[in-house]
This record gives sequence, C-alpha cells and structure tokens, in this order.
Amino acid sequence: MRGDTRTNPSASVLDTARGFEWLEVDPRPLDWNGPATRLFTRFRDQGLDRPIIEHFERVARRHRNRIAIRDANTALTFGELWDAVSGLAETLAAGTEPGDLIAILLPACPLFPVAMLACLAAGRPFVALDTHYPPDWLGHALREARPALIITLADGLDRLAAPSPTVRVIRLTNLPGPARKDWRPASMGVDEPACVLFTSGSTGRPKSIVNSQRSLLQRVAQSINAAHINAADRLLTLASPGTIVGVRDVMTALLAGASVQLLDPQGVGAREILNVIRSEAVTILFAFPALLRSIVSARERRADASLRLVRVGGDTTAWSDVETLRAWLAPDAAIQVVYAATEAPMMQWFVDDTCRSEDARVPVGYPLPGNRLALVDEAGRATSPGEIGELVVASRYVSLGRWIEGRLSDESVETGGGCGWRIFRTGDLVRQRYDGLLERVGRKDRQVKIRGSRVELDGVEAMLRGHAFVRDVAVVARPGSADNTSTLVAYVSARDGAPAALVDELKTWVRSAAPAMRPVRFYLESSIPRLPSSKLDTRALTTLDEVHVQRERAESNEEAALPAIADDDRVSQTVARVWHDVLLAPVRSAEDDFFDSGGDSLNAITFVLELERALGIEIPLTLINEAPRFDELCRALREHRAPGSTPLVTLKAGEGMPPVFFIHGVGGNLVEILPAARRVTYAGEVIGIRARGVVRGEKAHTSIEAMAADYLKEIKKRQPSGPYHLCGYSSGGLAAFEIARRLSESGDEVGLVGLFDTTMSPVRWPLRSWLAIGARRMKLLAAALRASSIRSWPGTLRKSAEHLRAWRLSISAAPLVGIKVAVSALIASAKYYPGVYHGELTLFSPAGREPGLPSLESVWRKHARTIVVIKTPGTHLTMLSQRHAETTAACLTRCLPAGPLALRSRKGA
Repeated sequence: MRGDTRTNPSASVLDTARGFEWLEVDPRPLDWNGPATRLFTRFRDQGLDRPIIEHFERVARRHRNRIAIRDANTALTFGELWDAVSGLAETLAAGTEPGDLIAILLPACPLFPVAMLACLAAGRPFVALDTHYPPDWLGHALREARPALIITLADGLDRLAAPSPTVRVIRLTNLPGPARKDWRPASMGVDEPACVLFTSGSTGRPKSIVNSQRSLLQRVAQSINAAHINAADRLLTLASPGTIVGVRDVMTALLAGASVQLLDPQGVGAREILNVIRSEAVTILFAFPALLRSIVSARERRADASLRLVRVGGDTTAWSDVETLRAWLAPDAAIQVVYAATEAPMMQWFVDDTCRSEDARVPVGYPLPGNRLALVDEAGRATSPGEIGELVVASRYVSLGRWIEGRLSDESVETGGGCGWRIFRTGDLVRQRYDGLLERVGRKDRQVKIRGSRVELDGVEAMLRGHAFVRDVAVVARPGSADNTSTLVAYVSARDGAPAALVDELKTWVRSAAPAMRPVRFYLESSIPRLPSSKLDTRALTTLDEVHVQRERAESNEEAALPAIADDDRVSQTVARVWHDVLLAPVRSAEDDFFDSGGDSLNAITFVLELERALGIEIPLTLINEAPRFDELCRALREHRAPGSTPLVTLKAGEGMPPVFFIHGVGGNLVEILPAARRVTYAGEVIGIRARGVVRGEKAHTSIEAMAADYLKEIKKRQPSGPYHLCGYSSGGLAAFEIARRLSESGDEVGLVGLFDTTMSPVRWPLRSWLAIGARRMKLLAAALRASSIRSWPGTLRKSAEHLRAWRLSISAAPLVGIKVAVSALIASAKYYPGVYHGELTLFSPAGREPGLPSLESVWRKHARTIVVIKTPGTHLTMLSQRHAETTAACLTRCLPAGPLALRSRKGA
C-alpha cells in the first residue's frame, strides 16, 4: 500500500492567500525512496476530522493485550493504558471547567502519555513542560500559561515557587485506576486548542505555541504514511516530552498500534541508549543530529537488523552524519530527515545519497502534502530556483496562535482568508534545488555580515563538521572594535583520538571556503553548550565567547604586527590605507592576499578607483588579478607597470594540466568571472581573457570573428598545442564558440567548450520572447506594489531595477572606456551568426534565467554535434558572483579532465 496523503489545495483557497507565489505541489509520494513495499494501515484524510481520543480508543480496543508503552521499569498494554487514561480523564473533568488549561510537568515516563491523552479525553487542552528546564524558565512558562491544574510527580514542584492557591495540583504516585463503566470521553473540536508548547527560549524568554488536534493528527498521519508504521514497530524517541517532536512521536506510535519506548536522554549516556536500542529491538529511532552524533560515536558494533529507520530532525544534518549512520546501520536501513517547526509541519524525505551536492548540509526534503510553501526575498518577492529566500508556509495545520495570560491569542496569526488557512513566516532561509529538494541554509537571525559579505553561521558550522575529528561545533560572530566589523569565531568539540594540531588542520580545512566564511579563531571545548532540545544555547555561547575576549584582552592589547613600511614609501602607505578603507581590515603581513582578506570582484573595482585617485596614475583593473598580494601589488605600482599587450590574465594558478581560457562578458573586464575562477579546483591554470579596449590606447573589436582571431593568436602563444579548454560568459561565449570551431577545422584537439548563459543577440529574439518578458516584469512589479504601502513604492521601484547593478558596476571602473567596449561587444554580437562546431558544447544555464527567453538548447542545437546542459544557481548576472561562485565553480570543475561528469545531462543534437 502506498503511503500517500497528498491533496491539492483548491484554487479558491490559494487566491485568498494573495501576495505569495507558491511553489508547485510536489508529485512524489510520502514514502518515496523509503519502505514503499512494507504493509501497514494508511491513516486516511478523513481521520483528520475525528478527535485524537476517538482514534486511540479504537486502537486500544483492537490491540488491548499488546504492549503500548515501555520504559526501564514498566510495560503497559493498550488496555491498561486506556484504563489509566479514562480514570485520570474523569478526575480532570470533575476538577476543571471546559476550556481550562492543564499543565503536565512530568519526565519521559509512562505517566506522560497517560496525562496527555487524559487531558484530551476530558476535553481540556494541555501544556507539556520539560522537567529539565531551569526553575526560572518553568516559572515563567507557568505564569504565562496560567493553568487551572498541574499534573506532576510527588516532588515535581519542589524546585519551583509555590503555585497560585487557585491552581489545583495532582501528584501522581501510581498509575490511575479506570473510570466508571458509564464514562465517555468529552467532546472536543479538532480545530480547538489542544496542545500548548513553549519554545526553548535559547535567545530570550520562552514563547508559547498553540496547536489544534487537526495539526497534531496531520503530523501523525504523515509519519505513519511515510514510514509505513504498523503494530510490529517499536519506536524510541530521544526528544523531550515537552516538545512537538516528543508529543508527535508518542501519538504516532500509539495511534498506529505500535509500541513506544520511553527514555530520558538527559539522564542516561550514549552506551545505555545503544543498549536499549539493542535489547528492546527498536525498529524506529528519532534523535536530533547532535545527540545522534554522540550515540553513534560510542558504538561498539553495527546496529541490529531490527533498526530499520532512523529519523533525524530539529537541527542541521550534515552529509558526514549520513556517512557515519550508513556505516552503523544495516545495509537496508533507511534515513529520514524530518523538517518542521512547533508552528507547522513542512518537509521530509528519505535520504538518497545520489542527491548529494557540494553543500555539506543534507537537504531538508520535499514539501509535505496539505501545505503550500513560498520562498520570498527581503522585499517579499518570490525568489528564483537556486536563490535563497525566507520560507513561508500556509495551511490549515499552522498553529492557532499563542497562549498569553491564560488564553488563546490569535492577534499575531496571519490568515490567508477563508477556509481556515493560516500563514507562518518561519524565519528560515531556504532555497529550492533543480530536482525539487529544498535546502535550509540558515536563519535570518543567524545571518551575519562579514566584511560586507552575508554569511550563514549554519553553513560555516556544517563545513567544519565535515572534518573527521570534529564531533560538534558552534560559530559566533564576534563584534569588532575600532573598525566596527565582525569576525567569525569557532568553538569545536573534538572526537576521541583527535590530533594535537587539530586547530591548525581546521585552519587549512577552511581555506577552500570563501574568505568571509573562514573563522579567525578556533577554541577547543569539551562540549558545546546546548539546550535540552539539542539546539544551540546561544546565550551560553555568547557568555563563553565574552570570557575568551576578556582573557585575551588581559593577556595582550597589542595588535598583530603590520608589515614594515618606510616613512618615504608613499605607494605602500597609500595601498595600506586604501586597503583598510575598502576591506575594513588592516594589512597584517606583506603576503596578505586582497581576495583572501575579504575582497571580491565588486570592491576590487572600488579599490582600483581609489588607488588611481590617490596615486594619480592610470591602473588597469586586471592588475589586482595579476598581483593580489600586498607586496606584489606595491611592487607593481612602484614600477608603474604599464598594461601588457596581451589580454590574457592568470586568475588561478595551476600546473600539470592544460589551462582553461575564460573569455570576458559584455563589460570587457574580468570582474564577473573572477569569483568563480578562483574557486575552480581543476589542476590547471584558469586564464581570463579581457577585451581589447579595456586598457586605454587599444581599439575594441567590433566583430566576433576579429575577436576570435586575436584571442586565438594569444592562446596559441601561451599553449602551442591542445587540448584547448574554452569558456565564455554571456557574449564572450560567442567568441569561445568561434575559437573552438576554428581550432576544430584546423585539426587541433578541443576539450571543454563551455558557454555560460550565452544566447544570440537580443535583436534575433522572436517577438513572443520580448512580449513574454515584458509581461512578466510588469506582473512582478505590479505584485510587489500591491504587497507594499504607497510610501514604499519608490523603494520597490528602485529594487525592481537592481538587475542592472552588476553590469553597471562591471564597466564603472572606467566609464567612457567601459561603455565603448560594451557597445562594441553588442554590435559584434548582433552581426555574428554561428557556423557549425563538430564537437560537444556544454551549456551552463542559470536556474533563475529570464522566463520567456528561448532555451539555450534550442538556440545551439543546430550549431553543434552534441549538446550538454548543466544547471547552475543564480541568474544571468549572479551565476558567477560571490554568492554562487562555489557551486558554479564545482559544476565547471566536474566538466574538466579528472573530474566526474555526474552533473551532465546529455542530450543529442
């Protein structure tokens, strides 16, 4: 039986939630790549309209003598559990009024599910509280919740201030007895408040979230139908009973007729957890990633074959975690990533290792049925595939609101109109891949700016976690001092057997990352501060970092030594000053590299312009590419090095393999190409070819044929024989194609011919393309204006034109010269008509390519023997930018010799 409960929201519902461009409903069944052939009873959509206690009563009567709950000391059958629930429910109904909230302050023991189900059977909502939280936290939660009754153990309130005299307390010492024979569960609507949960409060005071029975049942249904859970399963959840995961997993097991194993992960060690998994023949395990790493690292042997599924959620899961789990689990066991919030269920998938990408983090899955998801930028506009945006969820299963001062408050709930749809803005930053998977890259509140670049702290942590000896890691952005900039600091917990030089290894490990993502300091800690929910305790981490800051200040207040600069060395002094002004960081050594110090292609332009003004000389933009080190640059400027006659510029050093020649875009210089070129891991050089005319005194080419002939002559000087690897960005792809065609006709060996979003001149686009593009842009602008107030319209109009910014900046280093080169390139493109290349063309197509344009494949199909299309992130203007450089460079590397061709999608011409 297939585990699928997918439903398509009606168009009328979606129309009410205006202002969002919803992602398409994913067609995959919930059990995709999972236990699709395992027999089970599907939880049907109709069941979402019936109360939880009705489902449980039916299961309890059917499986009366089967074990429902186990812990270290107790085993309860479904019949015994039902009797205890009914007896406690009768007591609760007699002692409270309808609508009263009941607090459950119990550890992970059989009494917790008894109390939870008893509240629902009595028709009362409950608030589940984690007994491990500090007394102040629990006191705040109880004051906010204002329960009419508290269910706890005999000593459950000893650590807390005495509750209000009006609050009744039931102290459970034994299992409650059954209710009277004529007792029946109270009526409770499935859309009324059923469960109140407080978030961990890692960065502030805890926040209450109210869920309905319908929301809880939706999570149960999706868990059962995805994992094919049946009565033979034994679930072990290592989540706190005071979290949505703890509530969900207990209900999932009981409503599926399965057995749930209760264990307090705070009170036992990893080896004891492993012993329980083995001795109780657990079939399904849930754990947060940080806890799972500790468990698996303590393994003595492989997991038993009975463990068929590990469910992971609640935090970022790394591909290194998957590798470790695969080595521990039986070969046919599955790994399921579940991505949800207390406010709403969102995504899940059974991990397919063939979907692995360059990102160290495992994707969070495919959208769940019953929800609609949208990804929006800071202006509230939909992002393109591959672009990062905030995740927005809309459904009937989003939380009802907050529980404030003893009642439900839905004032902060954003509704989508009728039909009960509610909208939840998650604060999570997510992007959708081309295969439909979604990747969580961080949170808005964990996104920081380092030397002008946006950095996701989650991404830095995931990168460091890929090191074999890193057990756990946390990264903080430490505020700067005089220059008002932040720096990254990493706290690392090492695995057993880690080398003494682990910190040095990590400094080498991060050199492959973008400069802004590299922590400047590493600290080894025995453990990383985490909350009982397994999430980072950011307040404790900030306090720990402040301790280190104060200690370091006490030890030394001296800055790192700057390179010695003579008083009369005007050039070095000027370069150092401009360097600091542009990068907001001082030059600390003569070997400092402009790009490794945080420079990128855009502030390289500013850097050169400021140097020109300060020194009063003309400086070619390519000089910063040829001499990025401080000492090299100063030497070149002191020599007032004239621009060379060759347009070839080395962007990345290499040896042992033929170079890759990368031809400029319409602006003529190499700033667009540089970020991706420096990240290509191919063994050979990457050599950029700038346009003639960028340097004053040169004449710009006005035809692609003349451009190709000139560049081919320069290429032959650098590399007399093939194979020749040629790439071109935008209009530069036309020159790369023409060079490849000429080399092929002359009998030279041609390797990669890569065209990065290269199409024909716009003058040759069909009229329907122009009309489609114009209509789409007007539609997007109109939607943006509708979604914003009239006061913000000027800003919205400004942002709608930002797609020109990168091109404008690329020619701004020398405006008149740059415009002349750009115009010449456009004229050359308009006059060029490609012939036929009897080889293979690789077309790099950005995910955010302008809709309405002819596809790259259709443009080039008749001009080459074979076409290969590779999807890259970003748009035409951002595919090679700092933001997407790493991924795009990895795509290019795979197409070069000694690289796998896994990303190629071959299509015959």
